[in-house]
Amino acid sequence: MLAIATSPHFPHVYPSVPGVYPGVVGHFFSNIVPEWVVTALGVILVGLFVGVDHRVSSMVAVRASSILMAFVLQVVTYQSWGLVGRLSLALTGSVLLTALAAVVFQVLSVVD
Repeated sequence: MLAIATSPHFPHVYPSVPGVYPGVVGHFFSNIVPEWVVTALGVILVGLFVGVDHRVSSMVAVRASSILMAFVLQVVTYQSWGLVGRLSLALTGSVLLTALAAVVFQVLSVVD
């Protein structure tokens, strides 16, 4: 259940989950995790349906869709407080997932 919390550093009111830092968990699960899930699904789809020679180059499409998803989620929330932090966390996690998948795909292509 969401509660309304205020902070001495940020006097405006914003939604929060009781018992944790104000606004952090709610934004994490509503803005950041779905973007990581889109990236993971894209990586899985590339791994299943794209040929071995084109997997790493197909990660560009996964990366572009995850960037678009991150921006859409941030615009939909109408929350300007913490926008840069949420966006950077979402994009950093997505870049790390994509880079890890590209390395795994490259190693698998050498092994085959």
